[in-house]
Amino acid sequence: MTLKLISNLKMNAMKLLSLIISTLVLAASTYFFAVDFKWTDETNHLIYMGMLLTLMFICILGIIVNTPWIRRSRKKVRTMIYNSYSDKRIKNKSFDRQLEML
Repeated sequence: MTLKLISNLKMNAMKLLSLIISTLVLAASTYFFAVDFKWTDETNHLIYMGMLLTLMFICILGIIVNTPWIRRSRKKVRTMIYNSYSDKRIKNKSFDRQLEML
């Protein structure tokens, strides 16, 4: 039990660290991309800008991968379903009357 809890805490800490690092690197690479942006035919500059774009896409992918972890950890509230097919629903006569009108 305690081993599972420790490994879960480590995984959450690693995902949070990965999200923070991805966000910081995305901000830094976007800054350098905006500062160094210019129209040119130099091969070195085109390669540099391409590498910055690749780094930005990798950071965006890291943020997308770690975003469901944040949503899952925040969503601890049980949602109530109001429909006529659910047996566990809370009986609400005024709501049921509104459904009958439709």
